[in-house]
Amino acid sequence: MQTKAEIIYVFDGYCGWCWGIADVVSRLARDFSDRFAFSAVSGGLMLGPRIGPLGDFAEYIKRALPRVEQMTGAIFSEAHRKLLDHPEILQDSTLPAMAFALVVAAKPETDTIQLGHEILKLNFDEGKVLSNPESYAALFANFGLPASAVEELKNRSALPGAEQQFERAREMGAESFPTIVYGREGQFFPLCQGYQNYENLSHALTVLYNEPPPL
Repeated sequence: MQTKAEIIYVFDGYCGWCWGIADVVSRLARDFSDRFAFSAVSGGLMLGPRIGPLGDFAEYIKRALPRVEQMTGAIFSEAHRKLLDHPEILQDSTLPAMAFALVVAAKPETDTIQLGHEILKLNFDEGKVLSNPESYAALFANFGLPASAVEELKNRSALPGAEQQFERAREMGAESFPTIVYGREGQFFPLCQGYQNYENLSHALTVLYNEPPPL
């Protein structure tokens, strides 16, 4: 049997546009699962010099939220909006990427599209602080990990797993978030960077399936 081509969704837990496209990606994974192998990778929006207090981005986020909601139909909860009143909150993509990597390492059969959605949900629906290891306790429990997984975030022993996620995102050409990547026979091509609606992406996937590009 011929191996399915891949569709990889590169997201970041702090990325509002990733929350905006999350339902689109879930729908694509459901509708095209017979034609493509879907997975997610946790990218690194807030790394290096971008790691810092929420206050550095709060005004930009406040201006962006209505546009994201209008374009995508996604809803940013009141709990998430209240986070913007706490400019001291640290934003660091290492924590959500470590959490993602811990679940995948412990449960390799995990639906990573769903896992990515659940991490985004912590931030944009539940209003949890992603730089707080305790924010992931319920998520770990839901995916069958022991309570000690939180300690692996606190002591950062899961850092290598996060760095592998970031490296894979870079290797596939994900320079912004969200990025959706098409992969076949070990070669990867960004299909889109930024938000696209279901109609555009489903058309693109249909074309890719019917007429795979030459490698």
